[in-house]
Amino acid sequence: MAQVNIRMSSPDALLAVAAALEREAAARYRALSARMHRQGDAAMSAQFNLLADMEDRHAGDVAERGQALLGHAPASRGAGWDLPPTYDEEDARGAALNPYQALAFAVRNEERAFVFYTYVAAEAEDPEVRALAEALARDELEHAALLRRHRRRAFHSERPVAAAIPPSVDALRSAARGWDGEAAAAHAALAKALDDAGEAEDAAIFLRLSAHEEKAAAGATGAAIPALRSAADGLRLLEEAFDRFALIGERSNDEQVVAEAQRLAGETVARLALAGGARRNTLLGVAPR
Repeated sequence: MAQVNIRMSSPDALLAVAAALEREAAARYRALSARMHRQGDAAMSAQFNLLADMEDRHAGDVAERGQALLGHAPASRGAGWDLPPTYDEEDARGAALNPYQALAFAVRNEERAFVFYTYVAAEAEDPEVRALAEALARDELEHAALLRRHRRRAFHSERPVAAAIPPSVDALRSAARGWDGEAAAAHAALAKALDDAGEAEDAAIFLRLSAHEEKAAAGATGAAIPALRSAADGLRLLEEAFDRFALIGERSNDEQVVAEAQRLAGETVARLALAGGARRNTLLGVAPR
């Protein structure tokens, strides 16, 4: 499995990357805005323009942080902002992109930036670099939370959720174990299919994810095992799990159920980081071995 080995030598170097990430995110969102405009979705086009403007402000915030810490704005540099795993822009160019898919794209980029900063913090030998990376990670988590709220609205408008809200914490935990059992079996089958197709690195990631889910299921098995055809499907299953727990947290009137749903949603974000953030890409500095 790929290992992350990313180190920043100074706050200056880290802020240069942070500024580049914000600028490139803005460019991605403006490209998505243009695409949604071409598809005739004026509302989503305007939404992505607003998100691009937000990223421009974040880049300005990074520049101000550089002025405060270093006495100068961060240097200009590229950051290797990759497309999400399995997203092929050439293949997708002629296909319609619905609001949920577009927002899922944005969420994954924000989550990967969060994972990047957490890795930098873990690898940092300089206390200033570590503290700065942790602060940037918190910022990205807030950005991702905002985008997930937009994505949930798109998810519910396109795929209304009719599932009953669990009446108690025990009922929620029981349901979650069943969902984990379904996901474990689905991700294990996907891992085998990817390995058979020669995609050993992706296979190893989803096999590890399946082991996490199987442990959480504690022997429970789901009633329906989703058929996953690609790594993108594997990631989407996790995104839908997050949306399910977020919906329960929003709609339940039981404070204990809300708290447990939020905890389970947090665990799902960690799994998304495992599945999406660990994959080979220049942002994380990951290479196969």
